[in-house]
Order: sequence, then C-alpha cells, then structure tokens
Amino acid sequence: MTADQGTATGGGLGEHAAAMARSGVWTEEQLIADVEAAPPGPRVGAFFDFDGTVIDGYSLAAFARHHLRSLQVTPAAMGELLLNGLRGVTTEEDFERFTVAGMRAWAGRTEDELAELGERLFVQGIAGSLYPEAWRLVTAHLEAGHTVVLASSATRFQVEPAARALGVEHVLVSPVEIVDGVCTGRPGGPLLWRRGKAEAVRTFAAEHGIDLLQSYAYSNGDEDVPFLRTVGRARALNPGRGLTAAARHNSWPIARFRRRGSASPVDVARTVAGVGGMFGGFATGLAVGALSGSRREAVDLGITLAGELGSALAGVKLDVQGAEHLATRPAVFLFNHQSQLDVLVLAKLLRGGFTGVAKKELARAPGFGLAFRLADVAFVDRGDPAQARKALEPAVERLREGVSLVIAPEGTRSATPTLGPFKKGAFHVAMQAGVPIVPIVLRNTGELMWRGATTIHPGVVQVRVLPPVPTDGWTVEEIDQRVAEVHDSYLRTLGNWSGRAERPVVSEEPTADTGTPVPAPPLAWGSAPEMNPLETAMWRAEVADPRLRANVALLELLDPAPDWERLRAAHEWASRMVPRMRQRVVEPALGIGAPRWVTVPGLDLDAHVRRVRLEGPGSVRQLLDVVGEFVSAPLDRDRPLWQAMLVEGLSDGRAGYVVKTHHSTTDGLGAVQLMSRLHSRTAEHDPARPEPPVPTPDDDVSRTALLTEQLVGTARSAPLAVLRRGVGALTAAARPWDAVTSALGSVSSAGRTLTPPGPGSTLLTPRGGDWHLEVLEVPLADLKAGAKAADGSLNDGFLAAVIGGFRRYHQRHGAPLGTLAVGIPISLRAQDAPEGGNRFTGARFPAPLEEADPAVRIRTIREFVLSVRGDTSGSSVLTDLLAPTLSWLPAPVIGAVSGRLTSANDVQVSNVPGVTHPVYIAGSRIDRMYPFGPLPGCAAMVTLLSHEGQCCIGVNVDSAAVTDPAGLVADLQAGLDEVVGLATG
Repeated sequence: MTADQGTATGGGLGEHAAAMARSGVWTEEQLIADVEAAPPGPRVGAFFDFDGTVIDGYSLAAFARHHLRSLQVTPAAMGELLLNGLRGVTTEEDFERFTVAGMRAWAGRTEDELAELGERLFVQGIAGSLYPEAWRLVTAHLEAGHTVVLASSATRFQVEPAARALGVEHVLVSPVEIVDGVCTGRPGGPLLWRRGKAEAVRTFAAEHGIDLLQSYAYSNGDEDVPFLRTVGRARALNPGRGLTAAARHNSWPIARFRRRGSASPVDVARTVAGVGGMFGGFATGLAVGALSGSRREAVDLGITLAGELGSALAGVKLDVQGAEHLATRPAVFLFNHQSQLDVLVLAKLLRGGFTGVAKKELARAPGFGLAFRLADVAFVDRGDPAQARKALEPAVERLREGVSLVIAPEGTRSATPTLGPFKKGAFHVAMQAGVPIVPIVLRNTGELMWRGATTIHPGVVQVRVLPPVPTDGWTVEEIDQRVAEVHDSYLRTLGNWSGRAERPVVSEEPTADTGTPVPAPPLAWGSAPEMNPLETAMWRAEVADPRLRANVALLELLDPAPDWERLRAAHEWASRMVPRMRQRVVEPALGIGAPRWVTVPGLDLDAHVRRVRLEGPGSVRQLLDVVGEFVSAPLDRDRPLWQAMLVEGLSDGRAGYVVKTHHSTTDGLGAVQLMSRLHSRTAEHDPARPEPPVPTPDDDVSRTALLTEQLVGTARSAPLAVLRRGVGALTAAARPWDAVTSALGSVSSAGRTLTPPGPGSTLLTPRGGDWHLEVLEVPLADLKAGAKAADGSLNDGFLAAVIGGFRRYHQRHGAPLGTLAVGIPISLRAQDAPEGGNRFTGARFPAPLEEADPAVRIRTIREFVLSVRGDTSGSSVLTDLLAPTLSWLPAPVIGAVSGRLTSANDVQVSNVPGVTHPVYIAGSRIDRMYPFGPLPGCAAMVTLLSHEGQCCIGVNVDSAAVTDPAGLVADLQAGLDEVVGLATG
C-alpha cells in the first residue's frame, strides 16, 4: 500500500463540507446550503435519478394500473411482467427482460398517444408522489445556473412530463423503438441501468462541457452506485440497505425524505378525528350561532370552531408570519392551492368573515357541499369562462357588504409544488369592489396531505401573509401587469423562505483554482455491509479448528528498503482509500446469522504495522521463516482484519514487505485488484493523489439487536423467496424435459462436488497445522509457450507442472504413484461485479500421478477445466442448498463440514493475474510479489502471481505432510522446466 498514487484526483474537504460529511445524514437544509455554496454556472451538473429519488415509488406502476383498468394489456403480458418482477432484478439481463416486458404493452401505439398518456398519468397520479424536498433541491440547482438532468432507466414517456413540470431541460432515459411514429414494444438502444446510466452521464458531460468532479448526482437505488461514482458530489437520497452501505463506504451524504404514500394507523385515526372535528365544530357553531338570529354570525362561528377543532385533532399547527395583515377586511385573500388540507388551514387562519370560490363539483360533495352553500361560496364551472365570470358577480356584492373573499388564483391545485400561472378573475373582483388583495403564501400543506391523498400527516404548516396590495386606481389595461407583480411576490417568498437573501447567479464558469473543493472518493472495493455465506463459513471454521485458519498474504521484495515513516503513513492513507481497512467484524448473538462489518472510531496503526530486522547474513530463507511465522499467526478478531510488516536487513540492501488479511475479506483476485490500485507507478510522491475523508464510524452495534434484525428480515423475505421459487417452478413446468435433464445434471454435479474423491496420496496424509513457506519462479512467456505447445492455457500448464513436481516428490520418497487430489478455485466474478469480497467456488481434480508426459497432463487438465466451467449446476446447487443455511450454522458445525471438504484435498493450486508494469511503494520499486494462500486442512497450497513478465510462485506446506520442503521446491521447479521444455522440444 502506498501514499503516492491513486485512481482519482481532487482536493480535501472544505471546512463547512467536512463538518457536514462527518455527520453522515444530512437535512434538506444542508443539501440546499451545499448547492448554494457550490460554484455556479452550467459547467456544474446535477444528475437526478427519477423513480424513488424525485418521486416516491415507480412511474411504471401508474402505466401498469392504467393498462389493467383499460384492459389494454393481455393477461399473459401482465403475468410476464409480474413474474419477471418476482424473480428479482439484479443483473443487466434481468433488467432488460423486465423492461422489455413492460414495453410490450405499448406495441402498436403511436408516439403521440404515448406522450399524451404520459402527461395525463403524470397529472393524475405521478405528480402526487413527487417529493417536495426533491423539487426544492432541483430548484436550488436551477437557481444556481447548474445543468440539471433527470437520468433514469425509465422511458421518456414516464420522465419528460415531470421534467417539464420541474423546469428541467435535459433528460437521459432508456430509449423506446419508434418506427414510422408507432412503438414496436422493443428498446431502441442500450438501457440506462447500472453501468449504462453511468456511461450515459459521462457521454452527456463530455458533450456539454460539464466538470464531473464538481458535479452532483442523486439516487436511491442500490444499482446506481456506478452512476453516483461518476461525479465528485454524490448524494444518497432515501437509500435502501445496499446503497446506505455504499454511501458510508464512499463517505457520501445520506438524506431521507418523508414517504408520500405511507400512512400509519395513528395517522388514519388522527385524520378521521380531524375531519370529524371540523364538521362537528362547524355544526356546533351553526347551532350556537343560530341563537343570534344571524346566519352570517352562525357561519362565522362554525368556521372558527371547525378550524380550531379540526386542526387540533388532526395534529396540524400553523407557523404564521405577517398575521397582522389578516386584519385587513374586507379583502380578497389569495392562496396558492396545494392540498385539500388548505380548507382546514384557511378556516383556522381567517376564523370567519369570508366566503370563497370552489369548483362546481364540490356543490354535491357530502358535507362540504352543504357547508359551502351555507357560507355563500361561489361555485364555478372551470370549463366555461363566461359562467365563471357570472358566478363571481355575487362575490363583488359580498365584498361591498364587508364579507371577504378567499380564492386560489391558480384555479386548481397544482400538480407539483411549482406555482402555476394566475388567472385574472380574483384581480377583477378586487378592482371592481375597491378592496385590497392580501396574498397568503402556503409552503407545505401539500407535504402534510398531498394531491390525491386521504390521510393527513401531523405537522406544522408554514404560512406567510404578505402586506395588502391596494387596488385603488387600477385599470383593466394594466391588470396583466398587476397579476404578474403579485405572482412574482409569491415566487420570491417561496424561493427565499428561510430568510436567506437572494444570491445572484454569476455567469462566470468555475476554473481549476476556484470553487469549493470536493471530497475525493475512496475505492469502490469491499463495500458489502455483511459477510456472504462463503465468507461466514471461512470466518467461523477456524474457531472450531485452528488448522482451518484462513489468512492470506502477499510478500513483496522492495529495492531499496523504503523510508519507514513514509511507509507507515501510506497505511493511514490507504485506510481512507479502502474503508474496509477501518472495519472490524461484529458477530450476531449466539454466533449465528451473517457477521457485519462496522467502522471503528479510530485506527491504531501500531497494532497493524510493524518492522523487524534480520540478523546476518540476511538471506531469503531467513526472510521466509520470519514471514511464515507472521502470516500464520491468527489475526485479532476484535480489530480490522489486516496487518503489515516491513522486514529489513536483507544482504543485498533490499527489504521484504508483507501484508496479511483474512480470506473472509477478499479472495485472491480481489486482493490483487486492491494492491494494483494502491501501488504507485512512480517513486516520487504524487501531490495530486486523492485524499478521501476518514470514514464515519458506525454507532455501537448490539449483537442481540443484530441477530433480531436478521431474524426479522429472514422471516419477512421468506414468503417472497418461496414465491420466486414457485415462479421458477412454473417456468420450468412449461419445459418438463429440460427441467428433468437439468435436475439430473444438478444432482450428479452436486454429488461430484460434495462427495470426497477416492483415497489421495498416502505420503501427504499427516496433518500438523503449521505453515512453512517457499518460493520459486519461472518466466511468464516461457510457461505460456510450453502450455500452448500442448494446446493448453497458462493455468493448464501451471497445474500440469505442479502435478509433475509432486509426481517427482513421490518417486524420490518411494511412495506409490496413485491419485493426487488437487483443489482448483473457479472464479465467479462477473464483469460488473463489485471489487473485493469473495466470489469463487471450488472443483476437485483427481490427478493420476503415473502420467509422465507433461503434454498429456495438460490436455487432460484442459478437458477437466472446460467441463467444470461449462457445468455450473453443481455450484448452483451448492448456492441454492447450502448458502442460505451456512450463516445460520454454529462454528462447530461449519468447522466439521469445511474440514471434511477441504482436508480431502492433498494440494490446492491457484493462479492470480498480477501487474505488467513497474510499481512502487513509499518510493521503493517492487521487484517481486509472492502470494501465499492458507492451508484449509490440505498438505500444500501453491499460488502463482504474474509480475512484470515473471511468474512468482508462493508455496505454503504443512510440515507434517511435506517433510522435505526444499526437495519439493526442486521437484516443482523441475515440473515447471518440463512444461517450458514443450515449446522447444
């Protein structure tokens, strides 16, 4: 690990941003304040995911409901969509299958028809699920002059209506194929999911001159980690469990918005009580007020009691500024209409002395219709302007009689929090009656009871009452100007609600030395919050049987020996680049369930990094003995699972540097991925290296609470898991012969995997449990050429050489040339798999030692490896049958099972790709890298890692099984020479 080189550029956090980053979870105010502090101008992008981020839920659901109600989709098509959803969406192939199933419902419809449908469904339903917090965040970016983009895996028919409502010009969406104006029901190009979305953002940024390092991205989805990593300022909004873990790993701020569709039983009961209190209060007021003989007084008292009782029982309070302006009577009170809750708010705010205007449909509404008629509300037909103007004529008379008028100048509730255009009717009425206009600005009634909702959430409604606007001297000719002025006063008030002064947007573009620095991201390596079942098995097996300890190590030879303080500091930097280095393992109570990774409050470098010096003569044998003792020692299970040691005093002025970690942290390929990204390509210090912040420590994790959480989660997910398996069974039932053939193949393959082979080597049978290390090497090109001469790969040639070496070892010791049980790891890493962690399975090759021809051995191995890689059913069975249960097995059971499986191997052989270019650590060049795997009950572990054209081979043997390790090294070297000789023979 080194402090000299990384994979990104960027500076440290600014003081303000650092304080907020340490808090982990941000408020809406912090999100907006951070936007206002960022460089202004179009070079800064703000990329918003749509479903789950800008809206609560999924826009596709609105389309699906429409198709079901209108019977415009066949049951088979809807069933396919449902089955695909139940199977789960975890890969690009899953998502494409799910999306294509949804698009089929649009086949044969015109482009215009789909666009109109999208607009209608947005207004009727999707707009009601818009997060007001997200809307304000989008607005903040627009006011800063940033280039705002909705980037979604959905289609333009789902996203464009929302973009228009939000004032967003750019959208990045999954394309729909349109031919001659008609939808084919197929995708029109790559879908924007996972890496597809990330690539689309990079392409857009390049085309529009956007500085991604200074830009923002917002998402809620676990699959959007690659998308969020494209920018310097990623934000996790309403994240699920996976994205929460990734956000903590990358030090991304997290913010959670109030769910739009959630309603607790308490909220429902409170809503019923509030509505009942409103009608009850109105009826009581009417009854008491009737004693005065004045209907107006009775109505006013009823409105007052309705507002007070209804709001109290519903848990709604008002925060009013400018209340003194409400004394202006009579007046035309304007309000921006957001919610049905506005009626209750206005009743509590104005307390009588007013009438209103409502759509004619409310005249027949139960309860409200009667109340509105008693209050002389004017009912207007919004589709008939002439009738609407006529209906307002009595309002002018009421104003002249001293009764104020309440009216929403937008004419209807806004589909979004965006303020709609004002109609002129209210202004004409005020001008004709000669009364002032009093603007009432409501900020958040739509958040306590959103469009289409039937439930009121408790909270505080924020209200601003602006100073009265006199209408004396107004003329019809200037009415448009007056309307615009009042409309602007609403926009200013809503846009500067917190009292912050307006910040003008500067048109200058940010340069490299101006603007707020952004935090450099850590590596996207090892971000899973819990161990997977395989990692859990390795972690717990050694508790039951110390011989199954799973330490893995990498020994590097450095020239010259590095500066100690610089090397030590490199580990502190690396622990910020790789947050896993600051995480320890917490076991659930009773030692069952998945162990969890938690970030420690601080890292004690002295407990993880040490140095020793060899006594003369400083040989490689001395180095290997010191390293062997170091790497075989158990790791402290209460600390982060890694240690490093510098070994000085080698005779040639070089030094050894060894890093060990636990196999539950990563497999060999994951370790090489990590080291290759931490090492530097130059000896000099890199001043532009990334400097991620120190990871935020986790709160104390209770082992009991952890077990309870996992038990509850398993219980909740079990029905869906059973349903998904049922879906798979139904799918298989459609192809019975294929299902039977697959089942038989799976049973056979699983049997080969689970059943130990016949007796292996009697020479290698004893097991003592100690580790002895050896090294050897061979030119990479030579080994490749020898393997190729026998039509094999590098891995085939390496396996053949190892088997040949053990053949010679058995011959020298007079042991029978029977079968050598060779364990081979098979990588399961997909191209888009996250780095770190363990993704492999194992195969066992019964190697015949009597075969003397290395070419024959290579061809035999080649056939075996190809058959194993082509037959994944055994691995699938193990995954399906064993994986779900491994985490719930106690350590003694896991130890017994693991020991039985792995100790049946005589030798385990692994080949890991390394680096092809020179690399450095703390200024010293790395001459060689030797990998050492654990001995999980087997006699020997032989691992190859390629480094700058050389195959560096680490050999770890159990001394009780291999009593002549030096002789084995010579035999292995002869086996390598045998294979190399095939190219020249």
